[in-house]
Amino acid sequence: MKNFSYILFFLSLNLSAQFLPEKGRVDVVTIGAGANFTSFIGDLGSKTDASPLANVAPIYYVNLERRFGNILGVQLNGGLGTLAYNERSSDIFKNRNFKSDILQVGANLVLHFDNDLIIKKESPFAPFLSGGFHYLTFDSYTDLKDENGLDYHYWSDGTINDVPETEKDEKESTILYRDYNFETQLTDSTVNYERNTFTIPISVGLKWKLTNRFNGRIFGTYSLLLTDWIDNVKSGGNDKNLSIGFGLHYALKVKDKEQRHLFDDVDFEELAVSDSDMDGVQDQLDKCQNTPKEIKVNGFGCPIDSDKDGIPDYLDKEKNTKKGAIVDENGVTLTAELLAERKEAKQQLITQRNTTFSEDASTATLDKIFEEIRKSNNYNGKIPAHLKEADINGDGLISPKEVSMTMDAFFDGMSTLSVAGLHELIDYFFEQ
Repeated sequence: MKNFSYILFFLSLNLSAQFLPEKGRVDVVTIGAGANFTSFIGDLGSKTDASPLANVAPIYYVNLERRFGNILGVQLNGGLGTLAYNERSSDIFKNRNFKSDILQVGANLVLHFDNDLIIKKESPFAPFLSGGFHYLTFDSYTDLKDENGLDYHYWSDGTINDVPETEKDEKESTILYRDYNFETQLTDSTVNYERNTFTIPISVGLKWKLTNRFNGRIFGTYSLLLTDWIDNVKSGGNDKNLSIGFGLHYALKVKDKEQRHLFDDVDFEELAVSDSDMDGVQDQLDKCQNTPKEIKVNGFGCPIDSDKDGIPDYLDKEKNTKKGAIVDENGVTLTAELLAERKEAKQQLITQRNTTFSEDASTATLDKIFEEIRKSNNYNGKIPAHLKEADINGDGLISPKEVSMTMDAFFDGMSTLSVAGLHELIDYFFEQ
């Protein structure tokens, strides 16, 4: 039940992490899509009775960004949409309008502030700046006729009629209503201008990390158009537009700052052919690492075991053990008599453990003996190499608790000591 609780705990952490920014992560390549809502600024009158929404038009975009380092990114951008403006006033000469479909492609330079210098990479919110140079095509049309093909005539009383106001006393008039169908292409009588140009967009925005891969962006953009003919009126400076946009971006490739150079110093070519124990078998194929020098090995880097008893030849004190025989750690066949002796020795060890080092024994006596050993200045302080695993805390002394823990490890199959080794460990405890 306890293990199951651990599993649930780590599983919950893992699931939670799916919706938290990765520490130190950089979105190296991202793809995004969204929309800008643009307000055109040109030579048509700014004072108008037309609804502000009549002069807002959408531009839909997609982009692909490659980030270089922590700060700089380069973005390829493409957009389709419209630009529009509608005048509406009592001045009969200031009721112009236009609408143009546009195609816009170009590149932006993006400065990111979640760079661990200003804002931490794992911050869910971070501002950004961008500037670019885009190519733009346009073809502006105006709405001069209603759905029945009748020309609009704007009167000073604010109505639209089918006859000019100058002829209202001569002809019967009918009020018309705009259909916002931009049917007539705009041209200039003297200048055959190009219907393409360049634009310089400058944006400031905020991105927020929704998940480890998705982030949303909201931004404002000022675009300077390198033409004054979008609205078919050339007067003063170039046309411009302001826009507010939003989008959703997905990280195709991410990189972690802390891990980016983790393997820079690793020579993978050398690692592929390395042979650490010099046994003639490369490490990547060697199933027995750290073979002693000059020991014959097989094709897998393991010492030769001629009689197949599980003990390599260089440790085997009985070279020709019969097939299927039970051997000890030295490769010597265990006869029925030896097995009986070992069983009796093991039983004696269990008895000694239970009477001397069990939880039921008088630990006060053992602790007192150990304390006297610790205080003495003549303890040998040199634990035999094959008993050092019992010095669990590495202080050069073996305590009663460490003896008991080593015995537990033996019975759990986690100790390299033999039965004889455990007897020696108990003797050493009193002799140290």
